[in-house]
Amino acid sequence: MTPAELVASLLAAGDDRVAVTGATGWFGATALDLLYGALGTEAPERVQAYASSHRVVTVADGRQVEVLPLAELPGRVPSPTLLLHFAYLTRDKVAEVGVDAYVRRNLAISATVLDAVAAHRPRGVVVSSSGAVYGAGPRFVADVDADPYGALKRVDELAFAGACEDVGATYVVPRVFSVAGPRMTKPEKYALGSLIGMAAGGRPLQVSATGPVVRTYCGVDEVVALCLWASVRGRSVVFDSGGAPIEVGELARVVASVHGRTDEAERTWDPAAEENSYVGDGTMMAELAREAGLGLRALPELVRETARWLDGRVPG
Repeated sequence: MTPAELVASLLAAGDDRVAVTGATGWFGATALDLLYGALGTEAPERVQAYASSHRVVTVADGRQVEVLPLAELPGRVPSPTLLLHFAYLTRDKVAEVGVDAYVRRNLAISATVLDAVAAHRPRGVVVSSSGAVYGAGPRFVADVDADPYGALKRVDELAFAGACEDVGATYVVPRVFSVAGPRMTKPEKYALGSLIGMAAGGRPLQVSATGPVVRTYCGVDEVVALCLWASVRGRSVVFDSGGAPIEVGELARVVASVHGRTDEAERTWDPAAEENSYVGDGTMMAELAREAGLGLRALPELVRETARWLDGRVPG
């Protein structure tokens, strides 16, 4: 099954009401696309989107969706039975607002959604975390000043685990490393998005890293669909996002090929440079996909889908 087919099979025959926070971000927008595609005409009554402020967004099928301020979530009537929590200030915001403001704003988001869990007592809660929670050794990141994003994500994991236990909710946490697919926001912040921009613009593909940079990619919709599947099935689980490890130079070659180019990436190589590896253990995600009957896509297909979304000029 595709992610869209899996979500449709989960929700079409039921009566779950789904709240999605962070609805204007990559994961939240992907969730809305999947939910509206699965629920059809019932979606406006069964799906409610939340973000930092009121706005209107357009989902993949062209329908417009009202997004409410997150502060309204705890008082929502009727209560959601599934809560997908993707709202969070991303790591790049630390440099923009400073550590103290970053911590305060994210704690405010978490406190609001924790209050919603207590108020609504949903049967399933999904909380997106990050591979950034892992430290260099066996312990999790704990230094808020050095890595506020990773440290706060770990605090979130623990806080929501307790909140879900209190209300008897299934608790699903994807620790996200690198993902691909439509709805990518801030493409210039990601290696894949940057390379696609270069390729689509006819510019040389440039890799600034002088040493090995290794990443793993899966589909953002694959992560969302599996989280929904586990939540609906009552299976509490924490898992790393998966995919086969790939060095960024090889990633550049895949991007070039998708755009019909044969040129190699421009790069200054330092054989003594230390490897930069941001790679999770995809074993659990692969196991969940097998159980759910979800087919995980290969990297070239993921790159092509991402490129189509970002530039619309990829050969068919």
